[in-house]
Amino acid sequence: MSEELELYKQAYERERKSRRAAEEALETRSRELYIKNKELEASINQMQSQQEALVRAEKLATLGTLVSGVAHEINNPMAFVYANIEMLSKFSGPYSELLNLLNESLDIPQSERSSFKDRVRHFIDEEDLEFFNEDLAVLVDDTKLGVERVRDIISSLRSFARLDSSLRSKSDINVGIHNTLRVLHNEIGSRVDVSLSLEDLPEVSCNASEINQVFLNLIINAVHALEGTSKAKLSISTRRLDHQIEIVFEDNGPGIPPEVQDRIFEPFFTTKEVGKGTGMGLSISCGIISDHGGEITLQSDTGLGTRFVITLPLIAS
Repeated sequence: MSEELELYKQAYERERKSRRAAEEALETRSRELYIKNKELEASINQMQSQQEALVRAEKLATLGTLVSGVAHEINNPMAFVYANIEMLSKFSGPYSELLNLLNESLDIPQSERSSFKDRVRHFIDEEDLEFFNEDLAVLVDDTKLGVERVRDIISSLRSFARLDSSLRSKSDINVGIHNTLRVLHNEIGSRVDVSLSLEDLPEVSCNASEINQVFLNLIINAVHALEGTSKAKLSISTRRLDHQIEIVFEDNGPGIPPEVQDRIFEPFFTTKEVGKGTGMGLSISCGIISDHGGEITLQSDTGLGTRFVITLPLIAS
């Protein structure tokens, strides 16, 4: 009996040591996993910060290239606003004098009104007030249109230039396309015929500034690719597909060679001349769309144009 008890004690001791060794190994492994998880979280946070910095840098670089064009866009309407104000200023004095004459006429005796009428008529002819009066409504309307044009340009630029890369809200994708085209109006000019086919869309939960950055990169790339193309055309369309929306940018340019297509979304890869791009536009665009739970794909045939298709989920990812 004592021999059996001794064997039991030995077996129990072996099992206890094995269990303790397993618990210690498990604790060590858990500690290692916890440390690895913290390191992974830190790496992810660092990568996200670096991605945000890249988006901001690319946006600022793009803004830098657009500054002269935006200044020109603002200068045009402001030029005729200034000219119209100059004209209004020139005739403000005569109009004030005419008002004084009309007030004076209220106290003119009946016997003197005939000569006073001649005096008023002479003043109107001398100051050319009838001619100015015919153009007054047009001057005011043109001035209003010019100011509205400047307001729209600044509003579009502010919408595009926002650098807060973490804020998402319900946004109208079609409005983003219009805002981006306004910012790029001078860049596009009359060289490219831009046609829009934008369906009514539900609002999408996204960072509008980042999505506009994608639109801007694709449009600029298309405009550059269309240089030298006869009857250059860029078509932009949107539509709803079940639980997502589709945005298509299609040009009739020379297309992208097959050997280039596989690298088109690589960071720093570019076929443009030095000084015409950072090589980060499409890589960042791909990252932004992916971060929004969407997808961007390329379809291109040499000599037949290029088509970029973006899909975004209606429900935030």
